[in-house]
Amino acid sequence: MDSFDQTLLDDPTRLAAIDTSQVLASIVALPEQCLDAAAQIQNLNFPDPYRSVKRVLIAGMGGSNLGGRIIEAVFADELTLPMVRLHDYHLPAWADAQTLIICSSYSGTTEETLSVAAEAIQRQLLWTAIGTGADLIALAQAQAVPYYQIQPTHNPSDQPRLALGYSLIGQLLILAKLGLINLPASAIDHLVAAMKLVVSQNQLSVPLNSNPAKQLAVSLYGRLPVLISSGHLIGTTHSLKNQFNENAKTFAACFDLPELNHHLMEGLVHPSTNPQNLAFISFLSSLYSERISRRFSLTQEVITQNHLPVYPYAVPGDTELTQAFTGLQFGSFVIFYLGMLYQQDPAPIPWVDYFKAKLA
Repeated sequence: MDSFDQTLLDDPTRLAAIDTSQVLASIVALPEQCLDAAAQIQNLNFPDPYRSVKRVLIAGMGGSNLGGRIIEAVFADELTLPMVRLHDYHLPAWADAQTLIICSSYSGTTEETLSVAAEAIQRQLLWTAIGTGADLIALAQAQAVPYYQIQPTHNPSDQPRLALGYSLIGQLLILAKLGLINLPASAIDHLVAAMKLVVSQNQLSVPLNSNPAKQLAVSLYGRLPVLISSGHLIGTTHSLKNQFNENAKTFAACFDLPELNHHLMEGLVHPSTNPQNLAFISFLSSLYSERISRRFSLTQEVITQNHLPVYPYAVPGDTELTQAFTGLQFGSFVIFYLGMLYQQDPAPIPWVDYFKAKLA
């Protein structure tokens, strides 16, 4: 493993020289994003036909559709109609007049999402839009459909993947306004307070020797992170996997219990370099069922018996929604610090930009 200088994580001047686009500032501001989004979307209203939908489809790519996974995981026991995520150009054949299509594109220029919006218009379906502006919001305005235009005051990096407070709260409140989920204002205040506590414990000013996020980043250096979660945290770990890719420029994988117990444990043996290359992170929750908690204990035992490191993280919070957000807050810090150890500016995505330029 390459050597690295972990003292970098306690040096604001050196970190600022690497983080040229204020990614850390966006991470710290995630709680404020949530409050800001709730205030911005307050006056958004929907015509009556939107309240009679029988299914929901959230269309978006990358960071703009991470919220859908979190909603799906957290509200699985509350949503009484199907909710599907779409990461593609075309609507499925089953999308009909009783389907609500939420088109989410932070930039407003994502070609796959614009294609879905165009098909929704062509098929005369109910749709709404979330984004900062550009083509998607212009299309919604031209078609006189409801939309939430994000004003990203608390996302100084201007990266979609770091605006989850806006997109996720926006999507949640759209569903709440339509009566599909219960989300009182007090729930948002509650999760924001819990997130701010995570910020206070893991922000840059907290030194490495007492900063859990910095310590985990040091442990992950030079290894491929494998995230494990269950139930209401599955969407959170998937979102963090994307952030590992884009912000730390490293490969990552995520698996969920109980599914992984039926295959992954047999995949730990080869290649023989696995113990040097992999690191597992278990997202534990006091809200898991007794059976799932037992599975986590046994899964961690199997991992360690295969000589692989596993780092458990007890996600704070007393509700499933709160834990989804605090897990996201903590993981975002870990990934940022890991990127700093690699001395990697987290904001630029040169290979994604290269691909888009070639595809154009």
